[in-house]
Amino acid sequence: MTGSPLVVYLDTQDYIRLFNEESDGPAHKILNEVLSFRDRGDINIGYSWVTIVEFITRPTEKFRRERVRRGQLIKDICGPNAFPDLVGLSKGAQFPNNGQWISGRDGQLVKAKWFRRQMEKQFIEAMSEQTGLNRAERRRLKTRSGMRQIIRDHGASWGTKREHYGGVPVSDELIESGVLRRFMSGQCSDAEFEVSINRWFSDPAEFSRIFYDYAGKENLLDLFFGESLKSMEDAFNRMQSALREFDNWEIRNREVRAKMLKMGFDRKSASKFTKKLKKPALDSSKLVRKVEQYIGEGNANHIGHYLQKSFRKDYSFKRSDFLDIMQMCYVPQCDLFRCDKAMASLYRDYEPFSGKLVAKFAELPERIETRLLERE
Repeated sequence: MTGSPLVVYLDTQDYIRLFNEESDGPAHKILNEVLSFRDRGDINIGYSWVTIVEFITRPTEKFRRERVRRGQLIKDICGPNAFPDLVGLSKGAQFPNNGQWISGRDGQLVKAKWFRRQMEKQFIEAMSEQTGLNRAERRRLKTRSGMRQIIRDHGASWGTKREHYGGVPVSDELIESGVLRRFMSGQCSDAEFEVSINRWFSDPAEFSRIFYDYAGKENLLDLFFGESLKSMEDAFNRMQSALREFDNWEIRNREVRAKMLKMGFDRKSASKFTKKLKKPALDSSKLVRKVEQYIGEGNANHIGHYLQKSFRKDYSFKRSDFLDIMQMCYVPQCDLFRCDKAMASLYRDYEPFSGKLVAKFAELPERIETRLLERE
């Protein structure tokens, strides 16, 4: 191979099919071909927040183990390779982004200062209820250095259970690692702590444990995008209703013209009275620029293409379209991008995506081989 590895993105449906299929099934045979390219260093496979949101969505306790296995499947295929979330994308973050698919405004999802403030409140409350502290020690609770010493001297059992952390989401595995207690006792630096806890949150399997255990068992799609999906669906329905009304008006207009001719009006007068209206053109540029304020310049042009293509009365909007077009923000960072047939067809004449979209999982090994040969 010459050059850097190809960057490949799999569709969420690929993961779902692989998860539901036996290991010797047809999809796994295709996957094994794809992984052979990965293992030779020819490709890197990445996932995104959309993969997590769509794939790890079964919230009840009954499916806890299944969620972890779903997250593990993503890890097994992609390793530490992730596409940045929309915040990261807006700041120019690039694949593989140190495996960080979720982030906060300043890069890290969890900051040491924020976590320390939350835990200090929890610790003071827990220690204040203990009768074993003398007056001097209670005064020392008010200083950070004193608190650290008290944690070391009296907090042997504190920080070993989830309830010690209040509503702050932490997994059992993270507690068992000891990094949380070491951090609060001053034996772990802010930098070490942030690396550790954000690595846990960025781990697909760990995230499924952490999030659903603290989120009231809500479905991720409904929690984060329920209102947005409903608003987008309503907007498309209104647009298509307006287009149908326009066409109906044209039909009625032609009927009126025919009646006028029968009544004896000359063709010129009838045509003038029932002049055909030009269908309004959709200007998507303002929306594209607005979206770019949130995901970065140049990352939303494909949304404008989608709107232009869907601006017809017979287009059937699906809620999955929303996440499909959000995933396509990553196409510029990819060499090959898996998507469904409908999206591949919709973007077949969109030049920036030319040669990148793969409509069938079964076609992926051959497409990889072709791209590698083109490099030689």
